[in-house]
Amino acid sequence: MAALHQGNFEHEARAALAEKNLLAVGDVDANEVAALVLKTRSEDYGESPHHWDKSVVVHTFRPTVREERWYIKVYFVESSRDDRKAMFISVHRTGN
Repeated sequence: MAALHQGNFEHEARAALAEKNLLAVGDVDANEVAALVLKTRSEDYGESPHHWDKSVVVHTFRPTVREERWYIKVYFVESSRDDRKAMFISVHRTGN
């Protein structure tokens, strides 16, 4: 949440960025993503190792807001001694 509110985030490069990361292309803003994360129920949250680096924990949020299901995937990297930067992989609506 702090990373979103402080603008301390980036986006992982990927194919289909316009469809898979609406935050990266400006279709949603950081405040909207923060609100979605806050709406995530515990059963709609998960953790898994990153496929490139198994030591990195990826956080997955699947909130449903106004009958729309969202998919948010993010991990954190150290950007300085006291700060972590959020790295967003996905922010998009899902079909289910």
